[in-house]
Amino acid sequence: MKTKVATAIAEGTAGDVAKTLAASVKDQLGGDKPSLVFLFASTKQPLKELVPAFGDEFKGATFLGCSTAGEFTQSGDKEGAASIFAVVGDFKIFSAIGTGLRDDVEGTITKLVSELPMEVEGYPHCTAVLLVDGLSGRGEEVTLLAAMMLGESVRLAGGAAGDDLRMKETYVACNGQVQTDAVVISKIYSKVPLGVGVAHGHSPIGGPFQVTRAEGNIVYELDGKPAWEVWLDVTREKARASGMDPETLQGGDVNKFLGVYEGGLEVGEEFKVRVPIGKVPGGAMAFACGIPESTSMHIMDSDGDRQIQSAGLAARRAKDQLGGSAPAGAVVFDCRCRKDLLGNEFSKAVTTIARELGAPIAGFEAYGEVAMNMADLSGFHNTTTVVLAFPK
Repeated sequence: MKTKVATAIAEGTAGDVAKTLAASVKDQLGGDKPSLVFLFASTKQPLKELVPAFGDEFKGATFLGCSTAGEFTQSGDKEGAASIFAVVGDFKIFSAIGTGLRDDVEGTITKLVSELPMEVEGYPHCTAVLLVDGLSGRGEEVTLLAAMMLGESVRLAGGAAGDDLRMKETYVACNGQVQTDAVVISKIYSKVPLGVGVAHGHSPIGGPFQVTRAEGNIVYELDGKPAWEVWLDVTREKARASGMDPETLQGGDVNKFLGVYEGGLEVGEEFKVRVPIGKVPGGAMAFACGIPESTSMHIMDSDGDRQIQSAGLAARRAKDQLGGSAPAGAVVFDCRCRKDLLGNEFSKAVTTIARELGAPIAGFEAYGEVAMNMADLSGFHNTTTVVLAFPK
């Protein structure tokens, strides 16, 4: 069976958006029934209202989704909208949703994995999609536990739900259920491999430094010195050359500075990005996810051109894994931090992905990205593009 993909994006009330998206998907698919639908929605179309509004529009399809911090398709990006990705193809899909991440992340993942089949006859390739509460603080643990329990032959892709930077509550959805403090795991079995590509546009400019004192997501010391002091020492000259003086930054300018100069953890010959989200009184720094003591950390920098180029690289990496097939389309999990870095240029990154694939795309801006692939960066990421490509 040839794979077909439809994408759409719409704004308005939940009811109007559901009607618009459903009509567009049906028109593009020409009567074919999707086997899998992804829905990514702003808080302006609350997921608890939007999911039921679709009713039986895609009866028989696996229906997955989450709340977001920005939405896009190959036609461009928006805020306050909802995007949809529907795929018709020869896939066997099994999905489950579980709650209780904050209290028992291991128990939650163990239960979900046990509910899903380990293999499907005639479909030798498996890719798992993870959608996780973006404010649970469990993204790294969810990713590593899922990878361990699913096995190294299963590629992972996904993202952490957003809430338009309100930082109050995020939601994930699976087949009519909408939950917070939750995670969705969906296993997609296929005859031809799906592609997972991951890349970011940051490069190391200082380090490595050892995290000598940390608790949760707060890093107090690097190499025995206050973390903020080390960050300033490494970045001061470059930041001033670009018009930012890190010694005098206030308010939102601090976040802009930290969006350029992020942390990097070595993974083989590359780096996982760890985004700092603020300075803490006393010289400590807060990060978007936990940083264990004894971690070796670099300080990274980036610019707009590299962010756009890295989006294209993620698409190429995904395309290269399709077993010789051309892409039919892709779901893209991109970071809200990249939108903040690129501003209006973010649409260029989206266009670059679609052009590289030569196929339609849909996705959202996340609070963290998931990619686990033996050939690439692995784990839970920040300020990174993850592309999940479906073969024709």
